[in-house]
Amino acid sequence: MKIEFIRATVDDVDKLIDVQNQSFYADYVKYGECPGYNHSKESMTNIVLNRITYKIICDNQIVGNIIVRDNHDSTYFLGGICVLPDYENKGIGQEAIKFIESQFPNATVWTLETPADKKRNHYFYKKVGYTIVKEYMDASVKIVLFKKKMNPTK
Repeated sequence: MKIEFIRATVDDVDKLIDVQNQSFYADYVKYGECPGYNHSKESMTNIVLNRITYKIICDNQIVGNIIVRDNHDSTYFLGGICVLPDYENKGIGQEAIKFIESQFPNATVWTLETPADKKRNHYFYKKVGYTIVKEYMDASVKIVLFKKKMNPTK
């Protein structure tokens, strides 16, 4: 299985919305809200233009995406990573983390958020080196903040 990571463009917006909707629908149903679900075309266009956004391609189709915010201080926030449900548990997420970290070799810290009760996400993020540093409420959902300290190459 060949996995590619290619910078997303505004031409990818409709497909990225579809992929995120499929990936985050269960969270939307469970929590009644989900920041990755049901983006408008305008919202997703804004993300593609103002964040570092990659599409994940497998079998010649977009099967996921990665959204990164550069904090401009050698720290980065992984604002989103998703893979279509049919492509989960195939190592794509681990490859995505390796890829994104390789794109920013001078990063000192990566952070990300996920719901506190999403133990499967916790297992995955811990497996790739993240640790929980904080828990807090965001509206009606308890969130955990994960952090990974890096050894940047100068």
